[in-house]
Amino acid sequence: MMGSPSQPGWMITNSTPAKYAELHSADEASQALQFASKHKLALVVKSTGHDFFGRSVSQGSFLLWTHKMTSTEWHESFTPQGCTTDAGSAVSLGAGVQFWQLYQEAAQRELKVVGGTCLTVGHVGFTLGGGYGDASRMYGSGATNLVEAEVVLADGRVVIANKCNDHTDLFRALRGGGGAFGLVTKATYRTYPKPSFEGYIHGQISGDATEGLTKFLVWYAAVVEQGLAKHFGSLLFIREKGVVSEINTVGLSLKDCSRIAKPLGLPCTASLQSWPPPEVVRSNVVGVKGWVDDWEVGSSSSYHTQSLSRYFRLDHIRTDGLRQEFSQTLVRIAKSLGGRSVILSLNYGLGHGSETALRDVADTTVHPDVATAIGTVKLDLTVAHDKLGQKAASDHFAVDQKAYANHVSTRNQLDALLVGSGSYYNEGDYSDEDWQNRYWGFNYAELKRTKSKYDPENVFTCHQCVGSDAPACSRRLSAKSTEAAENARGNFVIV
Repeated sequence: MMGSPSQPGWMITNSTPAKYAELHSADEASQALQFASKHKLALVVKSTGHDFFGRSVSQGSFLLWTHKMTSTEWHESFTPQGCTTDAGSAVSLGAGVQFWQLYQEAAQRELKVVGGTCLTVGHVGFTLGGGYGDASRMYGSGATNLVEAEVVLADGRVVIANKCNDHTDLFRALRGGGGAFGLVTKATYRTYPKPSFEGYIHGQISGDATEGLTKFLVWYAAVVEQGLAKHFGSLLFIREKGVVSEINTVGLSLKDCSRIAKPLGLPCTASLQSWPPPEVVRSNVVGVKGWVDDWEVGSSSSYHTQSLSRYFRLDHIRTDGLRQEFSQTLVRIAKSLGGRSVILSLNYGLGHGSETALRDVADTTVHPDVATAIGTVKLDLTVAHDKLGQKAASDHFAVDQKAYANHVSTRNQLDALLVGSGSYYNEGDYSDEDWQNRYWGFNYAELKRTKSKYDPENVFTCHQCVGSDAPACSRRLSAKSTEAAENARGNFVIV
């Protein structure tokens, strides 16, 4: 990840943990956390390691690896501990479950579960950051669908967090506040009947980039105003020479979808209802079990060189003048990216969504913009590990000043266009100095109080996590503590 003149970036070469413990249960996690506390070890938690900012790795740290915790339990009805009201059908997932496994099991039961588009992402990090998928404006986010979590606290206590017991504040923090509060070993989510129709509207919109984007914004504003936004999600790519739609739909008939899509000049096509989808391949090509999207195969060895996101509302595109300014700004940014895209993510926000999608958004701690946003503008620029050459083996190469200057220019242009807009925590800006307000807005004060209550020693700390603005702790794996780790006697295994 590209740093800034005042802040170094990160690479795996300068972020390798000294030791790790492979966890299989909450009890093992408890023992590992007590051990880490006793020896004052720098600690990180990892399941799949998809975090853009490398929050799940840290040089010289003790890594707690939840990847093997892949149990699932499907419930026809589920009542959270201490609650008197049934939450409906649900699924309980071990912390290591990835979306390919979840979707495969859901398809076998003809159920729908909210998750991401990247099949090898784990559900915990997804949900802790808010968690948005293609159908989120119909069914809600990972955070709104979380009904209960099993959490191991920094002192080793294992607690159940939900909206009915003594840990309601922790439960709210887990619904969008990031990973700074405890180690989640299990989470339970609502499930939904499989929709009768899912489809997609893919292809290039006619005209140059400005014309294509303006045409889309006219269409999208009308869709939102007609109360149809809940049916649409996924992405629009704004490139220097044109605009490409990869919009997905849910809950419409093919006839209605085709009628609604007609102004874009693109067809609506029914998605195949089989599993796995034809566009995925077995993920053993990247050394792990399961399935992976074909477009994702190279991502396991790539770094994000630039990323940022900004929520936008209907108010930002309601009139011709606003749409023109929106289009011109995004196309101007796209032209500065050397052939890469600015992305509109329609589902990274629940604004104008269904009653189901909005039901619990006020009981989450994501940025308040999520409740009204109809999408995000984002940058998601990567570079393959092998393209870095000798730099890939070094942690001592300089910030690309030209690229960083362009990043600052992009950020300033978006902030002028979308004044005061928040950002999605899982896809934010590594160098943003106002990250507390950008990710959580007025919810940050509540999250800091919850952090102080459950993790006063700041054991769970990472880049731009709640509490990381406090003085840095001095936990490190010293020679003495490394020896202690190697000689530890417990049911968990240190490697």
